[in-house]
Amino acid sequence: MIIGISQPTFLPWCGSISLIDYVDEIVFLDNVQFDKRSWQQRNNIKTNTGVLTLTVPVVSKNLFHQKISDVKINYSSNFQKKMVKSIIQNYSNTQYFNRYSKKIFSILDYKHEKLIDLNLELMSFVCKTINIDFNYSFSSELNLTSSKGDLIIDICKKKNANKYVSTYGSKSYLKISDFKKNNIKLNFFKYLGDEYKQLYGKFIENLSILDLLFNIGPNSKEILRKNFEITETE
Repeated sequence: MIIGISQPTFLPWCGSISLIDYVDEIVFLDNVQFDKRSWQQRNNIKTNTGVLTLTVPVVSKNLFHQKISDVKINYSSNFQKKMVKSIIQNYSNTQYFNRYSKKIFSILDYKHEKLIDLNLELMSFVCKTINIDFNYSFSSELNLTSSKGDLIIDICKKKNANKYVSTYGSKSYLKISDFKKNNIKLNFFKYLGDEYKQLYGKFIENLSILDLLFNIGPNSKEILRKNFEITETE
């Protein structure tokens, strides 16, 4: 079995969905510390003036050490209305906006208590829409106490994985020797970010999957599948 390990991000960028498509199962790290500086609560869309960051506000006061699975959405600012308005303003003229926007807006409008539930429902919709199998589980289900590279190895062993596909961002703390010792192949996944048709002139990469979906529609999976490279370790 081939697995990937990730944190559940908000309206994830194309590389995240491409990785989900490539592996047999993605394990979401839901019992690690939430980081407000990460993509767990935000992502970027394209506008006629550049990049705009959409952010889901969360309850965080005196909760610095809270786990991802515990993070609650803060609805005091009525952020959904502003977010939907931004998406309409910048994508209503795309070819596939009318096909997908209604469902996306209904997910955004629903008052999910926890951020992880919102993120997973959005990812599930995107994957289902472009015919990608979304097989996932949670690290919290595995009762592990290790961290960093050891945690990755332990998750692979619990899942009986013979191959782990990592993003390049984790390369600094993963030891190839540890994977060899446990008979697990280690591959590195790199999303290439090649151009596709966008609105507003010059191509901008690393945007939310929304940008690809609204512009390319049912051909999104084809873009995702030809737009990455795998590096195998010896």
